[in-house]
Amino acid sequence: MTKKIVFSIFIIFCISCRKDVEVTQKSAYQDIKFIFPDTVYVNESYDGKISFKSNFDTITTSLSDYQKARFLEYSFWLTKKPIEDNKLLKKMVTDTFVAETNRLIPLYDIKFDKLGLHYFNGIIKDEIIIAKGGVLKDGSKGDRIITNEIRLTRAVYVIDNRDDTSVKSSYEKR
Repeated sequence: MTKKIVFSIFIIFCISCRKDVEVTQKSAYQDIKFIFPDTVYVNESYDGKISFKSNFDTITTSLSDYQKARFLEYSFWLTKKPIEDNKLLKKMVTDTFVAETNRLIPLYDIKFDKLGLHYFNGIIKDEIIIAKGGVLKDGSKGDRIITNEIRLTRAVYVIDNRDDTSVKSSYEKR
């Protein structure tokens, strides 16, 4: 049974080889599109992006407003299987990309060094700090921090690059 499922996943990935694929995740709070090829070659560099729409946009769309400072980032760990434990994921994060705008998180120079199915296991952290936007226990004004964390996992299949001349030359020597 599991062999059939793995084989089916393999066929699906092979059919859609080297296309940039948008994976859309919607909830009551945001609209997220993870744009990255679903199949890549081993040891080659790829770029992608995360298109992001948040309810925090109603508070501010600027990432440089000092009165309503906003931080938007995607932290992730590349693994061979999906990670369900958020605490483990936060400890094991290996890379973080920061948003260019309130709508776009770029992904640069992503490489996979092993063949097979891999996963981006990550968390989008959208945070706003509103200066004097809260009331402290003593009644005075204080800064208010609002944070939203969204899990974002994406599968990528890594295949061997048969066009690599160094690979061809090593086969020809045999």
